[in-house]
Amino acid sequence: MRKLSFLTVGIAVALVACKADLGVPNSNNPDIGQALARPGDVESFILNSYAQMQQASFGVNGSIMPSLLTMAFENASGLANWGMGPRSAMPRAAIANSRGNPYEAENLVQYARLPRAARVAANGVVALRRPGFTIGSVSADQRAMAFAYLVMGAANGNLALVYDSVSVVTPEDDVAPGAPANLLGYAEGMAIALQQLDSAIAISARSDAQAATPPGFTLPASAINATAYTSTQLIQITRGWKARLRAGVARTPAERAAVDWPAVIADANAFLPGDLIITASAAAPAPTGAVWTVATAQHEQYDTWTQQTPMIVGMADSVRTGGAACAAGDCYDAWLATAINSRYRILIRTADQRFPPGETRDAQRTSSGSTPTANFPNPPAGTNRYFRNRRPTDPTGEAFAVSFYDFYRFQAFWTTNNTPMPVMTRAEMDLLMAEGYIRTGDFGNAMTKINITRVGKGNLPPLAGITDATSPISASGSCVPRVPQPPNFTTAACGNIMEAMKWEKRMETLLTHLGAWFIDSRGWGDLPVGTPLHFPVPFQEMDARAKPSYNLGGVGGIGAAAVGTYGF
Repeated sequence: MRKLSFLTVGIAVALVACKADLGVPNSNNPDIGQALARPGDVESFILNSYAQMQQASFGVNGSIMPSLLTMAFENASGLANWGMGPRSAMPRAAIANSRGNPYEAENLVQYARLPRAARVAANGVVALRRPGFTIGSVSADQRAMAFAYLVMGAANGNLALVYDSVSVVTPEDDVAPGAPANLLGYAEGMAIALQQLDSAIAISARSDAQAATPPGFTLPASAINATAYTSTQLIQITRGWKARLRAGVARTPAERAAVDWPAVIADANAFLPGDLIITASAAAPAPTGAVWTVATAQHEQYDTWTQQTPMIVGMADSVRTGGAACAAGDCYDAWLATAINSRYRILIRTADQRFPPGETRDAQRTSSGSTPTANFPNPPAGTNRYFRNRRPTDPTGEAFAVSFYDFYRFQAFWTTNNTPMPVMTRAEMDLLMAEGYIRTGDFGNAMTKINITRVGKGNLPPLAGITDATSPISASGSCVPRVPQPPNFTTAACGNIMEAMKWEKRMETLLTHLGAWFIDSRGWGDLPVGTPLHFPVPFQEMDARAKPSYNLGGVGGIGAAAVGTYGF
């Protein structure tokens, strides 16, 4: 049988994993050959691997995920936990990557666990390729093979999104035991991930064409908890992964502009007609043993864990300079005109109905659905609130980070811990298409895609009549978004169609997947100067390769963002 390679320090093969990951008894020295000889176990390994990929990406708070949130202002917290406060401080510092750094464990989590999920899937493919081996039918074999390639592509792709170099997992690995696979740059690693996703599509399509009645296959509901997707739907999901990864791998505005946008448009258009949803909980029901977690529950505690800094959501504020509120300093323009380390909480008065309406804080608290005895309320009936004006005591934090607002669109997950959660949305795909249309000069189709959520979720005026990428979308004082203006970035003005797209993308992807705002913001050039564009290969991995560790980011440092779109 093919030899299995070491891909991250401490991981010989992914089958050395916890029972919750694999759904089989764990031992310190499992007989891998024996496990891969049993058709039922091979199928179980593969079908449980998506859960491992999901958890590795976005299911662990003690990882780089919370830092990615605060570095892009998707969340704000001054706590040192998981690097949230230190990595979002202004000016930005480099990611420390030496032995003994305070976040050495967090830096390693995605780097260790994503290849583990990919390795489980790859080992399954190795078994399926053995002459004469079958799970039980052509359809079952094709189902397992297609799903394995989806998991490999998603896991390798997510790794390439957030680290500067990766060790890609494939079924073809044939490295001597103990020898690490070669490190590849993020672009080369992503190219392999996209090829793996193409394989998943081709195998699923072949199943649709070859299988007897009924055509194709259906996944068990436990594979992507808790929907039994068909082979046709698996192709649609895989196309969504391709769209997300192909656009997201870009590190700079130049790389984002060079993305193959027609391919992104085609893949995003082919995604599911609705959202990809998992039922997240502490653990899936027996017998799968797979863990389906989404690491947002800690953030739903609010207090010092999370608040929505005006750095981004302040762009919803529709109060213009010269009004009474602005004269008193209570508006986005006055906030921008204040030195960054002297800023403060402002009331956001906006036409975007994802925010609570009201001219006073008490009015906004009422329209948020808050009551004195309900710190975690549901939105008022018939409304579409994503944000609330908080009733509990306001948390402390950096001057630029503090606000009155919490994001609580997914608060029901915290209260029930067994809630359907969108992890890839139709809105994300529509807005990837919109970006592609903007970049290719098709403003009519771009407006159509942006308006789906702009009107349907925000109840904002639809975009109309836009024929270029630079003109403001509206002359109205209630324009959303209003963005900081050069050269001093101390006032705001109505944004262009690109800013309208970015606003919708942020609103609709917040806390849905790994680095949602971070990955987009670096490609758009919106990260603060000095923000690391990606994480370095963790020192533990570099030690295993007998190579020196290195840092990335920091003002003036290697791998850092330049001055951003909004002047910070």
